[in-house]
Amino acid sequence: MQNSTPENPSHGSAKSLPSFPLRRAEGSTEATRPNISVVDSLRRHWFVTGCVFVVLFGCGLFVLWKKDKQSYESHSVVYLSPKFPKMLSSDSELELPYDSYVQDQLQTVTRHDIIADAIAKLPYSVRHRSGPALPYEIQVLQQALDVKRIGSTYEMSVGLTGPSPDGLAEVVNTVTDTYVERTKSEEFFGLDERLNTLQQEKEKLQKQMDDSLAEQAQLMQQLGVATITSAEGTSNPYDESLQKLRDELATARMQRVAAEAQLAAALKNNGSGDATVRTSSADEAIASDAGASGTRVALNNRRTALMEEMNGLRPDHPIYQKDQEELTSIDRMLNDLRGKAGEELQDKLRQEVARTRMIEIQLTKELGEKTHTAATAAPKFQRATELGPEIDSLQKAYDAINDRIRDLELESSSPGSIHVSSRALTPLGPEKSRRRLFLLALILMSLVCAAGVPVVIDLLDGKIYTARDVEGVVGFHPLGILLDNREFRREVTSEYHFRLAAGIDHAVRNSGARVFLFTSPSHGCGTSTVVREVSEKLRSLDLRTRMIMASEIDGLDAPPGEVSWRSELQLLQRRSKSELQPVALAPLTSVHDHKGHRMEAESPAPNAVMRTLHHAVEQYDVILIDANPLPVSAHTEYLARVSDATVLVLRSSMTTKQELDRAARLLERLDVAGVAAVLNKIGMDRADRALRKELRTYEQTFKQRRAAAAKAPSRQDKVSA
Repeated sequence: MQNSTPENPSHGSAKSLPSFPLRRAEGSTEATRPNISVVDSLRRHWFVTGCVFVVLFGCGLFVLWKKDKQSYESHSVVYLSPKFPKMLSSDSELELPYDSYVQDQLQTVTRHDIIADAIAKLPYSVRHRSGPALPYEIQVLQQALDVKRIGSTYEMSVGLTGPSPDGLAEVVNTVTDTYVERTKSEEFFGLDERLNTLQQEKEKLQKQMDDSLAEQAQLMQQLGVATITSAEGTSNPYDESLQKLRDELATARMQRVAAEAQLAAALKNNGSGDATVRTSSADEAIASDAGASGTRVALNNRRTALMEEMNGLRPDHPIYQKDQEELTSIDRMLNDLRGKAGEELQDKLRQEVARTRMIEIQLTKELGEKTHTAATAAPKFQRATELGPEIDSLQKAYDAINDRIRDLELESSSPGSIHVSSRALTPLGPEKSRRRLFLLALILMSLVCAAGVPVVIDLLDGKIYTARDVEGVVGFHPLGILLDNREFRREVTSEYHFRLAAGIDHAVRNSGARVFLFTSPSHGCGTSTVVREVSEKLRSLDLRTRMIMASEIDGLDAPPGEVSWRSELQLLQRRSKSELQPVALAPLTSVHDHKGHRMEAESPAPNAVMRTLHHAVEQYDVILIDANPLPVSAHTEYLARVSDATVLVLRSSMTTKQELDRAARLLERLDVAGVAAVLNKIGMDRADRALRKELRTYEQTFKQRRAAAAKAPSRQDKVSA
């Protein structure tokens, strides 16, 4: 068969018929959406549904009968404080989110050690034995206890259910008391160990402080100071003393320099210097001496008196001469006084220079000694200074540990955050039975499971039943839906055949399609019956219709090397007695070699087929080709290429989705002109709601027609009478 697609025998095309959607990518896992109706599944599989419901309901009743017995419950209520009641507001021993804290407490109640202690505390009348708790007793009580939070409150319930009320309250109260006591002791986990550790640290700090204080006292004694401060802006006494000596030395040095300068100036005045400078210096020295100053004043006064007395006298006057001699004597005395004052001033200046030099020498020596002493005492003073902050730090740590010990001792003796709010009481009667609730739940569960089984069966069923199944595979609705003639009347099935013929007639008149190939994905789909019925309906629509049956005729007696079998296109013509007679038009041949292998024959078979179809198209309006199933016939593939439309006939409850998908993918690969699907042999049990409603309408219509036809003769008899 040729690989290329031949030209269509008709001038029109089947573009109005449905076509496949775009091709899916290779390896795509896209799945079609299942079209499942729970009601339809239950209707089809009612027996399975009933069996599943009966089995599940029976098993549930048996279990309910075994488990539904009278029970008694006793519970206690424990209050869990949302905030730990601390005596010291600054203490933060417990900082936990409350929800996490509650969940932790719910798990703590059934802890192994608490349950073991509680069982050991039970009286003999309740436990019926004495001694340590046995492992199985602990396990049984852990599983029996019901510990839960009461809503969103700050309380939790510790409950126990049993077949008898005796001993329930005692067990619950014992477990609750043991839990509260253990929790109280664990609120400060490892309190004794922590207190012991804090005491040891306290003693260690005390010893360190004592050693540091002793060392500091020894250093202070060696340094000769009473206190040592390391505050900011303060200096040690050695630095202060050295600075003071340096200041005094600088002052003494300045005084010595000034004294030397004054002495040098005085010595310079005694030479051939300016007399005015010497006189002023002598006058200053005399002024500084009270006796000399008085003498000078007296002499100056006498001199002034003599000058006044001599005023107006002649030089040769005796008084003038006598006063002149006395003035000369007074001047001599003043000069002597000035000379003596100058010498005394120089002596004082020499003494001042000597004194200032001596002071400078003493201060320099003292500064050297103090500097040596300070350099020697510097490490000790530095160590003594460092000991101050260390002692302060040790003191702070000591105080903090001492405060912590005090807080822990106070809090350990304070009330805990958990206490019993309500103790368990002996139950007065059994608990209210939940039999009705369990029975209702059992019925609902059995119904759900029983309804789910048929749905699962239909989900796992890969066959095609309804038009929605076809649409889910190929992507478009079937062109026609045909009923099973074994379940429905001829009148009803004929209506659906006519609908299919009307669809073909619409395609012929609007799109120009003339050649329709009817094939199927598998054998047994009723293709021949569909073609025959549709041909009759098309003839009733005044269309010249021909059926061509593509059948295979085996050549059994053919010699080797010649044609071993042939497939012929047979033209079926209708006689007056509604019989079909096959008439061969043209063969599609293939040959086998002497070994039995198939080989292509050099015959113009495709051209003959094309001529046959062209000849038929010229004579008839519609050509219906009845072909073998598409996946098993290469001739059908060829006919699909040359036809205007390919119609896949699917049989309900027989054709599978995999077969339809395979045929659809094959037609997609062949790139046919048009594709349609027909769903054949639909039964009432697999019809959808719309189709069942339509069929019921048909049944009612036929019943009304029959009733009207039955009444018509009786009315005629009455009229004639």
